[in-house]
Amino acid sequence: MSKKTNKNHFSPVFANKYWTDEESGWAYKYYYYCKYRCLVIDSHKDKGKTAWGYELNLYPQSLEDRLDVELESDSSKLYEKLISGDLLSTDERMKWGQFIITQALRTPSFFKYRDYIEDTNNGDHSYKNTLLGCASCEDNKYIALRNWIILEAHSDDFFIRTDNPIYMTGCLDNTTTTIFYPLTPNLCFIACSYVETVLLPKGMELPFPKQEFLQLEKGDANHINFELLKSASNSIILAKKNDSSTFSKMALDMLGHFPQIPFMLSSASNSLAEADLVEKLTSIMSVVDGVEYPSCREYLFNPFYGVEFSMGVNPFSVFGITNNGVSDQI
Repeated sequence: MSKKTNKNHFSPVFANKYWTDEESGWAYKYYYYCKYRCLVIDSHKDKGKTAWGYELNLYPQSLEDRLDVELESDSSKLYEKLISGDLLSTDERMKWGQFIITQALRTPSFFKYRDYIEDTNNGDHSYKNTLLGCASCEDNKYIALRNWIILEAHSDDFFIRTDNPIYMTGCLDNTTTTIFYPLTPNLCFIACSYVETVLLPKGMELPFPKQEFLQLEKGDANHINFELLKSASNSIILAKKNDSSTFSKMALDMLGHFPQIPFMLSSASNSLAEADLVEKLTSIMSVVDGVEYPSCREYLFNPFYGVEFSMGVNPFSVFGITNNGVSDQI
């Protein structure tokens, strides 16, 4: 059983640690929104590897204990396997699905929107006690049955981590939704969009989902970071060696510009139903945050099936085609 604490990490230390090392003094580079000055701050103070990704009294001790024992112990091992390129079994894929879904649900950003809904409907905040599902829960299949791509940043590029670590382009049960989760400054996990079984030839079963690495071209990770920055709530971290004046300007201008829509508050299995839901969710976000968000947000990487690069399509490039595709047209 974990030790009693009111310091609840919504982004686990075992995952955050990859953004720091001995050379950096075990500290992150840190940008955050200061509510008193109403602007984004380029912090010049070091953030130790356990000093980011938590909030005091975020959830009850009982949930803290369950997350530690029932989820994070196993998930930390799967995290290492994904980074190493080891293929996960069916049961392990379901467990990883549980981790991804729980990670999307346990953030301060998600809680404040859910709390608002509970408060306006005479509910309570006891939902936190049931936040952690089980490894065999049906929802986990929405992650486990998709193809997985691990994006590798170009050697000149990197990935950041935000306080909304899971970047979702739509609802969990929408087949076109793509789900991003940076694993390290060099690697980003993607649960791809998938083809509905009704579209398959009669008698054909879906093959076992893929788990592959995909090398990005120079600049692609920057395009992804731009979207991740917008989806943050209040703060981000990056490896200190990756900070630059160019990135700093982008962070100061774009951090939290349009935070992650809390898709996990509801479901929508098709784009039409999702469009109506997004309008309702962004309305809630506007009230809670005191910001007039647009009625919809365009997620540029939606859908992504993991086969685009082989077809000369690069959704992560501002040009929309791969370098080989450019060469073919010259």
